Amino acid sequence: MKYFSLLLIILFISGCTKEVPETEKRISKTVEEEAIQKLIEHFYTAYNSGDIETAVTLIDEHYKGMAPDSEDVNGVDNLTNELYQFKNEYPEGKWEIKIEELTVENNLAYVIINGSFLMPDPIEKKMNPIYSERSIKILKKEKNEGWKIYRSISLPTFTYN
Repeated sequence: MKYFSLLLIILFISGCTKEVPETEKRISKTVEEEAIQKLIEHFYTAYNSGDIETAVTLIDEHYKGMAPDSEDVNGVDNLTNELYQFKNEYPEGKWEIKIEELTVENNLAYVIINGSFLMPDPIEKKMNPIYSERSIKILKKEKNEGWKIYRSISLPTFTYN
């Protein structure tokens, strides 16, 4: 009888699971969303300031970037080369972005970004877009490294020729 009672207590306790309140889930998700938003903004800020080395620290080592009418970019080294080449070609160019949607699920997140690449217009004396795109950035969270940009898929929405 003693063992039976002990078995019942163990079964009862193991059957009880702690349900995480919805507010705790939301707070946790909000913290992750804020971290991801800051990472995306930091990437573009670093690029805009010419700090390519800082920008690529936010990229996963298994990065892959895809866009129509261009070759895929595989790995951090290839992305670094592409960013330097683009910055050398358009040294005064700056990205302006707007995060349209951000979703976090476990250790993956996706961010939909509407972005425009701006160049100075000597006539109008202001920055004007020469290229705009809509992109999806997929981020992966690693235990020791935090969030990193893992994939990027971009579609042009406007190109000035």
